[in-house]
Amino acid sequence: MNKVNKRIELTVLILAFIASCKVLAHPGGNMITVGNHVLWSYVSPIDDTDHHACVMIWSLGAKPEILLRSKYPASDYMFSVNGDHIYIIEQRYLQQTDTFEIRIFKTRIGGEPVEIWRWFEDKWRIGDGGFFMLSDDEIVFGRYPGIYSLNKGKEPAKYFDFYTSIKKIRKIENNQILLLGENGCWLVNRNGKIIRQWNDLIDPKIDNAPLNRNQIFDADYKNGELLLAYWGKRTFEIINNKGIKKTIMLLREPLVPHWVAFYGDDKLLFSSKMIFDGSTPKPNLVLYKSDNENRSIWKD
Repeated sequence: MNKVNKRIELTVLILAFIASCKVLAHPGGNMITVGNHVLWSYVSPIDDTDHHACVMIWSLGAKPEILLRSKYPASDYMFSVNGDHIYIIEQRYLQQTDTFEIRIFKTRIGGEPVEIWRWFEDKWRIGDGGFFMLSDDEIVFGRYPGIYSLNKGKEPAKYFDFYTSIKKIRKIENNQILLLGENGCWLVNRNGKIIRQWNDLIDPKIDNAPLNRNQIFDADYKNGELLLAYWGKRTFEIINNKGIKKTIMLLREPLVPHWVAFYGDDKLLFSSKMIFDGSTPKPNLVLYKSDNENRSIWKD
């Protein structure tokens, strides 16, 4: 098989996977921490084949609860935090018109979500590649291969130029942004100036990656450490401030790593049991404290 046919085959597989995730499964969405609370997106009920998205919330001493559930099938939620304000994108897919729509809510822990952007057609898949709000009227979002800003009711514009393709963004403390690329990660300021960078994150020798996708699925950064969900290796990894990489959790089939987030000095590691037979994935969220200590938060 020539290289062109291989690329076509891989593209078809990825598109089929994305479609199945939107209708039958996950990992659409993301996971964030807000103080001592954690928010993540999933579907409710877990085996819902119509994919009604929900927002889950958890804190120490409590059980995971549903904070918000979408009324719409083929939906997803994505989050970003600014201080104690939480911004929530609700996304829905309209099969009859083959289009996506989103709206944006603003809330706080313990508060009621308030709609600040009404439903509008989303041609750019805002939120899928990460986002944050500059204000209630301006959003910055990742959209392969770049990073863009959008004023309410306007068209997107380049937020800043970067020298290579970007797959995902994540807002970090101190007005910094974490950029995830094909095989690297960069910590940058709001102008795109590189503060730190990590290269060669992908092991090219992996030949049995789930769905042949040898990639980093998610990343988070705190105090000099980079935390990674490496889909292709079924691992969660940490790179310390000296550049030393360590696998902190190795998953076994059918578990696949999705999201990561720092939680104080601990680490939240989210994976799902994905069998790729049309059945809905089952979640597995772990609070990792050390090599010898971790706690199961949400498991089905």
